[in-house]
Amino acid sequence: MATSILILLLCFAPQGQQDYPLKNGRPTSRGIDQYVEDKADTLIREFQEFIGDTLHNIYIYTDDLTEDGYYDPMELGRYYPNEIFITNTEVFMAYELSQLTQEGRDTVFASNLFVKAAVFHELAHDYIHQVSMEMSQIEDINVDRAYQAFFRIYRDPTETGPKFIEEGICEYICGKMGEIIPPEEPFIPKTLEDLSNPEQSFNVYYKYSAHYLTKFLDTIGLKRGIRILLHNPPPTSKEILNPLLYFTRLQSID
Repeated sequence: MATSILILLLCFAPQGQQDYPLKNGRPTSRGIDQYVEDKADTLIREFQEFIGDTLHNIYIYTDDLTEDGYYDPMELGRYYPNEIFITNTEVFMAYELSQLTQEGRDTVFASNLFVKAAVFHELAHDYIHQVSMEMSQIEDINVDRAYQAFFRIYRDPTETGPKFIEEGICEYICGKMGEIIPPEEPFIPKTLEDLSNPEQSFNVYYKYSAHYLTKFLDTIGLKRGIRILLHNPPPTSKEILNPLLYFTRLQSID
């Protein structure tokens, strides 16, 4: 009798949650490691189906990103050419948004704290890099130096435009894939102080940025839109505050 009850409980348990451990309702470090190892290929295929394109030679790992000297508490993953790393620190709300209870959703204004979303966000960074390589090395189309890998390494950290566009594309994709909880009313910066305020950094770079790009990418299409964005100089702070100034100066390449 006890065996039968256990089988029934397993059959009706939420999919995925019985496979990967939780602590206080949240993914554990060991569970994050196992989830990414088990699902890496599946997540890459799902991402490729969404973008309608192929990613080349990309590998997904987990690591404790707090162990180096430049950890950003907002950073859930890190991208290098052909490699992405997802943090295995216990900061995620769930492995996937679909596993979050309705009670949990009701208490969250906006969140990207899901392992699956973090993987897709970093895959989007890889896709941006891949598109830039196709443009510059195959099609001989100029990629603005702000988005070129060499110059990105030495970029002035106060230069907000490239990060704003890149993170905006990534969060746009995650939102369209239904893997994050976007704010119903995103924070809209009004002043330069809003852009430089550390307390608003998440809202500016991970929420407002996606909102800023949504109409453009919805209209132009994802890949074509990325190509145009990479070809043009990134927005200045003034253009981030006034989107019309930025989008009316963009030059098409098609």
